[in-house]
Amino acid sequence: MKLRDYQEELVEKLKQSIRKGNRSIIVQSPPRSGKTVVMSDIAKGATDKKNHVLFFSHRKEINDQVVRTFVANNVNMDLVTIGSVQSLVRKIDKLPVPEIILVDEAHHIKANSYKKILEAFPNALKLFFTGTPIRLNGQGFEDMADDLITGKSIKWLQEHGNIAPFKYYAPNVIDTSQLKKSSGDFTQKSMDEAFKKAIYGDVIEHYNKLSKGKQAICYAHNVATAERIAKEFNQSGILAEVVHGKTPKAQRQEIMDKFRAGEILVLINVELFTEGVDLPDVTTCIMLRPTQSLSLFLQFAMRPLNPKAGKTAILIDHVGNYMRHGLPNEEREWTLQGISKKRKNYNTQGELVIKQCEKCFGCFDSSLSRVCPYCSHEPELTERELENIKEIELQEITEAKMKKLKKRVSTYITADMCESVDELVEFKNQHNYKNGWVYQQQKMRGWL
Repeated sequence: MKLRDYQEELVEKLKQSIRKGNRSIIVQSPPRSGKTVVMSDIAKGATDKKNHVLFFSHRKEINDQVVRTFVANNVNMDLVTIGSVQSLVRKIDKLPVPEIILVDEAHHIKANSYKKILEAFPNALKLFFTGTPIRLNGQGFEDMADDLITGKSIKWLQEHGNIAPFKYYAPNVIDTSQLKKSSGDFTQKSMDEAFKKAIYGDVIEHYNKLSKGKQAICYAHNVATAERIAKEFNQSGILAEVVHGKTPKAQRQEIMDKFRAGEILVLINVELFTEGVDLPDVTTCIMLRPTQSLSLFLQFAMRPLNPKAGKTAILIDHVGNYMRHGLPNEEREWTLQGISKKRKNYNTQGELVIKQCEKCFGCFDSSLSRVCPYCSHEPELTERELENIKEIELQEITEAKMKKLKKRVSTYITADMCESVDELVEFKNQHNYKNGWVYQQQKMRGWL
């Protein structure tokens, strides 16, 4: 299994960090960048040298995907242990001692169950893979890792064709003022309150307007909301189904098979992880789950970004997640201390750089253009923008005037040629005269 250039670069960065003596390393790489393939390359190199590898995560779907990828890459599975945190923590004493530990979705490693497994093998090389090395409380992992290495950004991956471009729309349908936080994310109760006056028909309307006939995954915050949305879609002639954690496994598999075959157009997901599930035809993400978690937001937003010729993904954010996190491809600075609290998506006046088009609800970086890139609508200038333009014009006029003044005065042989105070000041500056010289000249000329 051949790595892509940017994946090889990530592995080389990792090797350099290990050569420096680091034994616990955070490896940051965005969702859909192929972290599992990179881990399989590391596992193959380790098992080829008869080293034992331990892999774990908190999701069965991730573990299943890892097994498939490792097998496809000819990793010696006799030397690999793969399991969920929940299962491994109960049998630590029976596990083969690993030389290398690989963890996916590693922003969870501060949880006690993770720590218990990691601390059981102090001599193992520990590699923590995550797209978002940050906790909900904003803290990083400097107490858990020696180093952090970063992969290519989402924007870079888009520009080089590794993930699909997208259009981002944010027609709000909930009362976001009702949202309240606990333990870093919004509470179920507050999300219920925020959705009380939601107009679900608008969700269908915007889907038909922006992505009609295309496969979509919709993320909802609870089963009741999901079923309400599914009912609205189905009544509109758009076949939709709901999957959640308590959906029987056989039924869930049947729904996923139908969705993959194109028989179901909209899959509504409630707190169910979809990584490791191959859904190449999904073009649209509908967000009906507000979140303070950057990790969860990126998992939502990047689900439809599998690259395909001519594909542009459609992201429909009905709950204002872009205001909390910016756009998915915003450049972010990752450190072991967490992410910089200085939000790049705010300008120097504290205004959100990501603007929402008042006509089509499209969201875009207004620092690049005031004109909506989706519908070409140009909003009227705000009072602040008009003031800024006036200031810029005044500054440009002043700079041009000063340039002409400097050039003109530089030709004067004596001070007698100066015909204004501005010219006297410039003559003084060019000849390094003392500050009182201009005053004396004005007195002599009777200007004072």
